[in-house]
Amino acid sequence: MIYAPALALACIGFLVMIRHRQALLLFMGVEILLAAGNWVALLAVDQRLLSQHVAVFILFSIVVAAAEATLGLSIVLRLAHRHRTIDVRAFTSLRDGGE
Repeated sequence: MIYAPALALACIGFLVMIRHRQALLLFMGVEILLAAGNWVALLAVDQRLLSQHVAVFILFSIVVAAAEATLGLSIVLRLAHRHRTIDVRAFTSLRDGGE
């Protein structure tokens, strides 16, 4: 089955998200889950459809993943700077000024 590695990757990402409470590790778990989703989407493309459209889809998927990683990491760093910890239990409010 060609989807088994993507399923294993999704399980690893889900377990990382459940087990850890540090913001960076939660972010990494989400990234692993999204990578598994991209992998499944790319595997779902039929081999007969290898054309310019598929290449554009793959490139778009990579660009979206990079943009999402940049935004997510900046949010995690901002929360860590504001609260002086990366433990998500310390983040009681996301409102500006709420500590």
